Amino acid sequence: MRKYSFPLILAMLLLAGCVTINVYFPAAAAQKAAEKVISNIMGPDAVPPASVPPAASAQPAASGGDAGHGGRADEPLALRLLDAVVPAAYAGEPANLDIQTPAIAAIEARMGNRFRSTLKALLESGAIGFTHNGDVAIHDASKIPLPQRASANQAIAAENADRAELYKQIGIANGHPEWAQSMRETFAKRWISRAQHAGYYYKDASGNWQR
Repeated sequence: MRKYSFPLILAMLLLAGCVTINVYFPAAAAQKAAEKVISNIMGPDAVPPASVPPAASAQPAASGGDAGHGGRADEPLALRLLDAVVPAAYAGEPANLDIQTPAIAAIEARMGNRFRSTLKALLESGAIGFTHNGDVAIHDASKIPLPQRASANQAIAAENADRAELYKQIGIANGHPEWAQSMRETFAKRWISRAQHAGYYYKDASGNWQR
């Protein structure tokens, strides 16, 4: 039986932990979830198609050597050890994320009502837009009648609070509250894509308003 040094085994365990952290967030599933939630809030019309890269083609099964044991005889020892310590469950992404909890449904309902009653008109007029991180912000306050500015600011604050809570609740629903920031980043791309498609204002990565 081969004996491996403790430092090598420790290095493999640390590497496995890094790989798990990097690949475990289900980016493609999160994008699909974001598209569905945003469609529920803003309506299904004019939702731009997702640009999801095609799945990698299946690799032919290895033959000979240790192939019958799930590895290749000529595969480096480090990779074989990594295969052994990285759980197989992390090799792929789940098909869907759970976005059907009562908490998420309540947030969606509030956001949908707010969009139809207040935000849609403000977005169409150019009074407000989406920030680079997917929040809502004032773009041109002069387009909001003075008597309506207080209510508009309240709607913006409530919307941003609900968006933050939405990302948090999606992470919690799927057993990973630490995904909240990654969910925000995923949603931000979809909010901005929707703004571009609908002709709403949004901020680019440099902080400049675009339309």
